[in-house]
Amino acid sequence: MMMNKAAAGLFGVMTGYREGSPPIAEPAFCTELCQAAPLYNLKVIVFHPDGVAADGTSVSGFSWSGGHWQKLCSPPPDVVFNRCFYGSARERTAASAAWAALPRAIPWSRGLPDKWGVHEILRRNRRAAALLPETSLYSGSSQLGTLLAEREFGLFLKPQAGSHGKRTLRAMLLGRADGGGLQVKGRDGSNKPIAYVFASLQDGLQWIDDFIGQRRYIIQPYLHLTSRSGQPFDVRVLMQKNGRGAWTLTGMAVRLGLRNSLTSNLHGGGTAVPLLPFLRSEYGPGGEELIEELAAEAAFLPPLLETACGRLGELGLDFGLDPAGRIYLLEANSKPGRTVFRLTGDLQAARLAAENPLLYARHLLLAQGRIPAALADSSITDGKMITMVPKEDS
Repeated sequence: MMMNKAAAGLFGVMTGYREGSPPIAEPAFCTELCQAAPLYNLKVIVFHPDGVAADGTSVSGFSWSGGHWQKLCSPPPDVVFNRCFYGSARERTAASAAWAALPRAIPWSRGLPDKWGVHEILRRNRRAAALLPETSLYSGSSQLGTLLAEREFGLFLKPQAGSHGKRTLRAMLLGRADGGGLQVKGRDGSNKPIAYVFASLQDGLQWIDDFIGQRRYIIQPYLHLTSRSGQPFDVRVLMQKNGRGAWTLTGMAVRLGLRNSLTSNLHGGGTAVPLLPFLRSEYGPGGEELIEELAAEAAFLPPLLETACGRLGELGLDFGLDPAGRIYLLEANSKPGRTVFRLTGDLQAARLAAENPLLYARHLLLAQGRIPAALADSSITDGKMITMVPKEDS
C-alpha cells in the first residue's frame, strides 16, 4: 500500500524490532499516535531504520488504519520521532544511516548524553547540583575498595548508558558479625536478580570488575529510597512540549519496585501507583508540599538541559525521595516510557502523553512553514483552534 501526504504533515516514528505483528517496538503507544493523529490533521508511519530507502525517496513501514495495522510505503516523513533504543553498534549505525537519508525531515527532538554527560551538565548549575547524588566514574577495583570503606550502606553502580535497571549493582562491606567480606546484589543483563556474598573483599571486587568488563559505569552512594514497607520507589515526572512549543508537566506517578529489589523500574517487575495517596501515606501532610517541590524542579530542569543539548521534545525525570523528604534527581531520559499513567488510572495524563508529541510535531511544521498556508490559518494547539503561526523554537 502506498501512502500519499494529503494531511498537513507526515509524522514518522522510527523504532526498533520486536517479535509480533507488526514487528515494531511499543505497539500500544504507536497505535495511540496513529489513532490521535487525524485530530491534528497528521498521518503517522511507524518504520525501522532499514525501512528508509538509500536515496531517501521513500519509507517502508506500518500504519494503523481501519482497526488494524497495514504495511505501506510512503514519501519521506516531515517530522521524525526517534524511539530507537540501541542495543548494539549495528543498530546505532542503521539509525544514523536513516537520518542521513532524510535530510529534509525535522528531528522531533534531540537526545541527551549518557548519565555521566547529564551529570556533568547539571552539576555546573547550583540549583541542579543540589539535586544530584555524589557521583564518580568507575576506574577499577582499587578505587571501588576505597569508596566502599567510606560508605556504611554501600555503593550503587550503574552503566553510563544503561536502561530499565539492567546490570545495576549494590555493593556493601559486611561487618565482622556477618562474617566480613562483600555483599553484591543487583540485576544481570537480562534484568534477572542476582545476589552473592564473597568471603574475601578482593574476590568480590574482582567479580565486580569482571562483571563491568569494558562497559563504562558510574558510582553513587547507596541511598535509602524505599517506602516504609521496604519497597524501592521513585517518582516519574513526564515533561513534554505542547502545541505552542512550551514545556508542560504531563503527569507524575510513583514507580514502586519489589521488596529487596534495587530499582523500581517497571521492566524489573515494578508497578506504578498514584502519587498523592502514596506521598500522604509516607510523609503525612508534607506529601502535598513535596509534590509542589517536585513540580518546580521538574519545570526547572528541561530548559537547562535543552540549552546544553539542543532542542528537546520531552523528558522523563526520575526523582528519589529519602525518608526525610530530600529530593534527588536519579535520571533524565529523552526517550521516556509512559506506561505508568495507564497503571495508575490517570487517563488524562495517558492521553496527553500520546497526543503532545503530535501537537509539538504540528508546532514544528508551522514554525518552519512546512504546513500549506491554507491549513496554517486553522491550526490546532492543545485541542483549540488558533490563527497565529508561532516562531521556531531553538
